[in-house]
Amino acid sequence: MSEAFIKILDASFLYDDDVFNSYYKKMPEYRRKKIDFFKFKKDKCLSLGAGILMNNLIQHAEKKTTAQADSSSFEIAFTEQGKPFFKYRPDLHFSLAHSGKKVIAAISTNRIGVDVEEIAENSDIDLTEWTKAESYVKAASLSLSDYIEGSITLPPDSHFKQWTEAGYVFCVYEETAE
Repeated sequence: MSEAFIKILDASFLYDDDVFNSYYKKMPEYRRKKIDFFKFKKDKCLSLGAGILMNNLIQHAEKKTTAQADSSSFEIAFTEQGKPFFKYRPDLHFSLAHSGKKVIAAISTNRIGVDVEEIAENSDIDLTEWTKAESYVKAASLSLSDYIEGSITLPPDSHFKQWTEAGYVFCVYEETAE
């Protein structure tokens, strides 16, 4: 995973209205619309947290880019299925996910997908397998229902970086050449 740049954020600090508003003002219009769509404060904070991490990813990519790049190089567009991508940077891929109070984001020159799930007590769901599936289908632009129905299988474990931390399972899938 030498190509990937991964960031994790605990969005708890965004529950403070003054802090929330100061970050909200800095968000691009598409992110503010996404934040405003949500009814509950928790969801608004997670979406804002995703926006904060997205800005971090773009700043990282700008530093690593050899060609002159300005912020318009990182304009975000959406596929028909709603997956976001950099309109003018097909060489870069990113992924975002959130659960509970955590947000994870990653950027890479390889196709990449991330997932995070809060560990719930008395859950029958295998979060190790679930986060692998979620991160893979995001990277591959597939449907999670295809995985559930068994029409796709996951690639080898070597493509996944997975860990458990502070009550959450995190997973990053990065497509690399075999």
